[in-house]
Amino acid sequence: MAFTRPSNRPDRIDLAQIGEAGDIAVLLADGFDASDLTEVATAAERGSYRTVIVSPNKSLVSGRSAANEEMNFVVDSHPGEQPASAYAGLLVPGGERGVARLIEDQESRLLIQSFLSAGKPVLAMGEAAAWVTEAAGKTPNDSGDAVLALRGDLFAASGEDGRTDAISTFIKTLNLVEAAA
Repeated sequence: MAFTRPSNRPDRIDLAQIGEAGDIAVLLADGFDASDLTEVATAAERGSYRTVIVSPNKSLVSGRSAANEEMNFVVDSHPGEQPASAYAGLLVPGGERGVARLIEDQESRLLIQSFLSAGKPVLAMGEAAAWVTEAAGKTPNDSGDAVLALRGDLFAASGEDGRTDAISTFIKTLNLVEAAA
């Protein structure tokens, strides 16, 4: 009789299924925290979501990983080209320089407002958490390392466990909101 050992490895991502559940807009500008993007994108792909890079940049947007390596991503769309209804949710990674550039961009501010008004899930990480909290009309000091906005409510998370919980809750929330629609 053969026994199989349980594996601690996460399930493999089926590339053929990416995008079946919907698209997640990822609002970026040069200087964003690439680790925030890759952490959420991995969870999104496991949930069969595709990430769509939305940026005021023309063709490429660059960010920094946790190891301070530059990472470049191709821009798929620009703020204002697609309405919030075209996406299942919105991710805004942290990164002081990137968030500062997004704050200066009118179309980026309007995109966040359209997601918040539509009640779509919005996950803001790092420095973006305070900006999204303020855009939602709440006090920015209430935000933590990550903020999940949904239908007018904000849920703040702090610490590594809080960030991980915010990411998994964001993906689960996307599934619930899509199922209710």
